This record gives sequence, structure tokens and C-alpha cells, in this order.
Amino acid sequence: MPLNNNMGLRLVFENAKQLVNQLGYDTSQAVVTQSYLRSEFLLSTTTANYNVPITINDTRNGAPTVREQRLNLQDLFVVSAIGVFTTVGAATASNTATLTYNDLRTFVTTTSNTDLLSLYNGRLSIVANNQQILPAWDIQKHFFAPQQQGGILPFTGATVLPVNQLNAAEDFMFAVEPNIVLNGAANYQATISLPVAPAAVTANTFVCVKWSGLLLQNCTSVK
Repeated sequence: MPLNNNMGLRLVFENAKQLVNQLGYDTSQAVVTQSYLRSEFLLSTTTANYNVPITINDTRNGAPTVREQRLNLQDLFVVSAIGVFTTVGAATASNTATLTYNDLRTFVTTTSNTDLLSLYNGRLSIVANNQQILPAWDIQKHFFAPQQQGGILPFTGATVLPVNQLNAAEDFMFAVEPNIVLNGAANYQATISLPVAPAAVTANTFVCVKWSGLLLQNCTSVK
């Protein structure tokens, strides 16, 4: 993730306070901490448009998975970086891997492996209280095929196989500037739109959006 150093994080912190104050929120008593949100939805062959849940009361996708981290209605969240990736496993599974490309060991059929690329030709958009605050975020910038990939023998006769190379702080996160303020009390429609619905999907494939930034507790109109 860009800005992943003390100087960069301090700049994000100062900018976040100034931005939130400019929007009319009182941050004098707010508890400001580094945090993250995680939104998930199940990939399907029947739709190309997906709701990305942000707040804890968004039930349009049904119950949250155990891996999600939603925004409380009382809180503000200033987004400094976004990550988009996939994970395969049941909604109740906590041991799923972070996948940043169409890994052939996971997406085992040729069709599901190829059709996953439709995700990376898609876009993320956000509407808050009927105002579009993010028209089109390019998801292709989150595609990362590592130099070291799991399941590929490093040499003949090897008995221990490598795992996918991944630096989770940098390889699928992308800095957001200007920062985006997410308000737990607002009405959000965050959407990921693919060019077409995938023709085949590996079972229990979830698309995950990770929002990294600063959490400001107890700042909204909801008490």
C-alpha cells in the first residue's frame, strides 16, 4: 500500500481530520484509529452487477460472512486505500486465502479460470444519499499474478511446494486520493459491475473489497 510509512500515515491522519471537519462533523471528541472495512459478495453466473455492503445494517446480500468488517452507523471512515481480491470458501470459513489472480489451483476448470478475468475488467462505483462520490474505480489495478505461484515445482523431486507470493500491505491495495469519507448514517449503494456475468464460477467464490484508512468513532447523527 502506498503511504505505508510513518510520514505517509501522518499525512493521511492530518488530511482526514481536516476533510471531516470541512464536511461539518465535530471531531474534537472523536477516537481516531487506523482500521479497515471488508465487504464481500458471492460471485454468480446470473448477474453482472453486485452490491458491495458497507454498513452493518445492509442486508441486501443476506447475512455477512464471518470475514467481513462493516461500518457502524455511529462512525465515519476515511478511506486511504482500496483493495479488491477473491477468496474461496463458505461464508462461515475463516481460513480462506487472499487471491489476487485467476489461480489455476483454485479455479480448476478452464472456463471458471478464464471467466474470473471478467472481474478485473469491471469497475467499482459508490453513490451516497443519491450523490455519486465514486463514478468508476478500475478493478484491473488490483490484478496481481505473482512471480512465485503455488503448486509449481521449484525443482525436480521437490516435496515442499511454494505458496503464492503476496505482500498483503502492497500487492493488491491501491491508494485513494482524494480520500473518501464513508458515513455510517448515510444511504450507500456501492456496486461492482462486470462487463457480462461470468459463464462459470467455482463454488463459494467471494469477491472482497477491503477499505483501509482511519476510523472515527461516534461522529455521525446516530447515537
